[in-house]
Amino acid sequence: MGTIKDSFSGKWGLIFSAAGSAIGLGNIWLFPYRLAESGGATFMIPYIICLSIVGVIAVIGEISIGRLTGTGPVGAFKKALELRKKNGKIGEFFGWICVSVALVQSAGYILVVSWVIRFLVGSFVGTTFNASNSAQYFYLVEHTEEFFWICITVLIAAVTIAKGVKKGIEKSCKLMIPAIIVLLLFLAVRVAFLQNAVEGYKYLFSPKWKYLFYPKIWMLALGQVFYSLSLRGSTVVVYGSYTNKSDNIVSSAKHIVALDTIASIIASLLIIPAVFAFGENLNSGESLMFITMPNIFKNIAFGQFLMVIFFTAVFFAALTSLVGMLEVVIEVLQSRFKINRILAVCIVSVVTVFMCNFFVVGNIRKFMDVLELHLIPLCTLVCGIFIFWIVPGNKVIEEIQSGHPKPLGKWIMPMGRYTFCSIIILLYVLNVL
Repeated sequence: MGTIKDSFSGKWGLIFSAAGSAIGLGNIWLFPYRLAESGGATFMIPYIICLSIVGVIAVIGEISIGRLTGTGPVGAFKKALELRKKNGKIGEFFGWICVSVALVQSAGYILVVSWVIRFLVGSFVGTTFNASNSAQYFYLVEHTEEFFWICITVLIAAVTIAKGVKKGIEKSCKLMIPAIIVLLLFLAVRVAFLQNAVEGYKYLFSPKWKYLFYPKIWMLALGQVFYSLSLRGSTVVVYGSYTNKSDNIVSSAKHIVALDTIASIIASLLIIPAVFAFGENLNSGESLMFITMPNIFKNIAFGQFLMVIFFTAVFFAALTSLVGMLEVVIEVLQSRFKINRILAVCIVSVVTVFMCNFFVVGNIRKFMDVLELHLIPLCTLVCGIFIFWIVPGNKVIEEIQSGHPKPLGKWIMPMGRYTFCSIIILLYVLNVL
């Protein structure tokens, strides 16, 4: 395991931890919106195609380079060049870019998670449920006591991470990921009995075949795949470095993708019928999560109880994703600077609190737009190039073959080199334009 001695207990440790990184706010506040605006169930056709062609191969690649090198992106990209007898300094440089993007993204994510925690606490005590105006309540949450709740958010994540890979990250994800799916499924079943919820199902499941011929829909599907699976050349690479050689990477990647997709579909079956049942507007992002959904729960029997369940599921999803981002930075502090885990967690906690409070608060939307449209796709492309073009092909195949019961086909390297990397370049260019 290189410089990292802690590791996952087995295949399911990797699956639940990586799924925890993938299943986040995007599954709950973005995927249902994409599904609704892009032809309902018809959107699932390009989404599943993109997931099968690009998503699975990307997850396989990121896990494999992490396990091959036994370290995160800084060490992994350096060793990738050294396998080619080249100077690894350039690889380190690009690795630090990926780590920096994960750090910056975590700072932005912390603010949103702090809102989730405030809504969860408010749901328990009744302030969220009893607020006469959900939009005004959300405005107050955005603009009051930010520093206190940012500190609470970082503290919760820090305690989880400080326990280590197996006892902290893996254990919490094994608890929270099944809980997310069960809680969302419970709410989806309850919503099914709402009057007029059937209108939402009709909208979802009525084929709108013309959407399949819109290039924009395919690009949205592709973008959703990368956003949803946390493909940014960092977290999955780090989690791959904690993986045992006997674990089946291909099987693990398929399970990770499946869990992420199941969570997205269940969230859609909850949110879209609920929105239709009460004639609300189906928006994306924070307005859907913090204004529309509270309005809906206020009009349902036992609404406060259901609101608590909803924000518990959202909190679990947000926390496991945040933990994945922060672990990227903690791993590099441990492996590169040889400091213990507790000190690394303390350093990252202080830095992210400072960044979130002074740079993100008040600028969250512009902040996240720059990340999602420019920096994250760049890191995904960089990682893809190192995996499929710089690491010798035979080394990649050997790593993926380790733990796989049957001989691999010849499809992996061509898919990674030509399909995956070409699509990422296209997506990045379109985002820039």
